[in-house]
Amino acid sequence: MDESESASAAPVLELQNVSKSFSGDRSLLDRLRGRTSAAKAVCDASLAVHSGETVGVVGESGCGKSTLAKLLTGQLTPDCGQVLLDGTPAGGLAERSPTQRRRVGVVLQHVRGSFDPRWSVRRSLSEALDGPNPASRSNFDSTLDDVSGLLRSVDLSPQLADRYPRALSGGQLQRVALARTLAHDPDVIVLDEPVSGLDVATQATILNLLADVQNQFGVGYVFISHDLDVVRYLADRVAVMYAGEIVESGPATQLFDQPNHPYTDALLGAIPSDDPRDDPPNPLHGDPPDPTNRPTGCSFHPRCPAATAACTERRPEFEAVGGTRVRCLHAPDATSDRDSDDYHGDDLHGGDHRSDDHRSDTPSERATHQPDVTNANRP
Repeated sequence: MDESESASAAPVLELQNVSKSFSGDRSLLDRLRGRTSAAKAVCDASLAVHSGETVGVVGESGCGKSTLAKLLTGQLTPDCGQVLLDGTPAGGLAERSPTQRRRVGVVLQHVRGSFDPRWSVRRSLSEALDGPNPASRSNFDSTLDDVSGLLRSVDLSPQLADRYPRALSGGQLQRVALARTLAHDPDVIVLDEPVSGLDVATQATILNLLADVQNQFGVGYVFISHDLDVVRYLADRVAVMYAGEIVESGPATQLFDQPNHPYTDALLGAIPSDDPRDDPPNPLHGDPPDPTNRPTGCSFHPRCPAATAACTERRPEFEAVGGTRVRCLHAPDATSDRDSDDYHGDDLHGGDHRSDDHRSDTPSERATHQPDVTNANRP
């Protein structure tokens, strides 16, 4: 996709100012502490995914990443805001047509639990090929029209078709899960921590496979992870979540090289360096806020070294700053025109969403220099 095409391309899947809370009974201790009954899991989040690109979503455990994934796939319905497919409101699964449902696939972290242990690989993939509404797959790739083709598409031998989940390794089962998702001919696949439970070598193999599948079929990814090294390798653009909010977003190269939010900077500073001469990592201190009792003003101010009195009173807007968008009162050179055309191509809502020098390797070149996932930022 060239620059003129990407500038006008509409997102395939989009969240617009989406929020989601979960209610629950309050204990006596909760009431004494002033906690509300609703836990705000996602707050005013906007995200867009274009065809053939990867959007990474990162943050600490409990920041709302998995809830965001369920909103994208329709497993949850937002309390407010919209989920859009090609600009059309999609809502939850119950509101989506069969065609809309198949357009967004998902591969989960604990993939073994998503397979029926009594079903062979062949039966699982055959069921995915047969429904729902196979006639809706108008652009279905002919190489994926049978079980053998699906297995070959994820670098597995068709001879594995008659095996059961218990006979497959974690990496093999993750590939079968990807093949099962491809059987529905999705436009976007939501990958929720897809490599976190795998050994380093298998992680690298799966990441290269994901890149190859994307190159071949043009599918978009939402790649959710706490592993910054992995996200940096795979993603074109990145959204950083903290306490249910997207606090910074932008092109991966820009965000990793010049972060503009103190939380993003803290996450990057916590990654150990390969060079023993470098300073030791500086872990972020403190804990994220209680989702039932969020702080006033900026949600990050209790842990932020740059916080001022204003941070405790004012909730920051999502400002365009030096190529990324940031929710921070003190981010440098923030522009008041957040919808300026100068920044339209550099955030999560359009423009040239694939940088020229990012992830330009061919599949064979990527296989020779796999990502270093040994220094990943793990909880």
